[in-house]
Amino acid sequence: MRDIKYIFGFFIIFSAIFYIFTIKSDIDVKVFLTVATFLFAIFSGFLIARQGTRYSAIRDDLNRFDGDMSFIYRASGHFGEAQKEIGEILKKHYTPVLESKTWYYPFTHKTTTITDIHSLYEKVTGGKNLTSLQNAALSQTLRGLLEGQGLRKNMISLYEERVPRLQWFILYFLVIIILINLLIIPSQFEFLTSIFKGAFGALLFFVLIFLKKLDRLEFFEGAIGENSARDVLDIIEGEK
Repeated sequence: MRDIKYIFGFFIIFSAIFYIFTIKSDIDVKVFLTVATFLFAIFSGFLIARQGTRYSAIRDDLNRFDGDMSFIYRASGHFGEAQKEIGEILKKHYTPVLESKTWYYPFTHKTTTITDIHSLYEKVTGGKNLTSLQNAALSQTLRGLLEGQGLRKNMISLYEERVPRLQWFILYFLVIIILINLLIIPSQFEFLTSIFKGAFGALLFFVLIFLKKLDRLEFFEGAIGENSARDVLDIIEGEK
């Protein structure tokens, strides 16, 4: 909703500017406008596609990581009181995610979730004769911890793949060129033309906002990590 307000605000501002002001020039702006718009479309389209792929990869890895943690908690039920301690470790991992509403909190702050779980299993199973079911659960748990470690490293790498400053500069520069060309196109005191130009200018900023959200992994806000983290905590609390 906030983004819609921003876009509508840009639309009103640009429409008013184009209605009141026009830059007089003998330059044929059609060529410059066409070239700048084409470059902006190609460049922004490439970045959006790249960041969209990155977003999907992180979402999939995060779901797999949370799935591994859920399985580890359920499997720990074969080791008695160990399940309660696993639950506390996972609460310590996921509570900051929900409080800060940032899925990446455990991956940008120092955490010991995987090592704590591994150490607990060493304490619980070390030197003991385990049943076949416990051996199977332990084997799958260790496999889940190994996969979780790999997924964590991959998500950290993907998180850091942001759009470089130079590419942002190029996008902003192209937007400025397009807006200047729009100002040169006569529209002073022409209501309909100003509206069309204002809509075009607002859409440029919509593309920038869209890309910025993908770059910051905020496109669907809490959907990428909050729901998944809440699901794990619900399992621990016995609600699922």
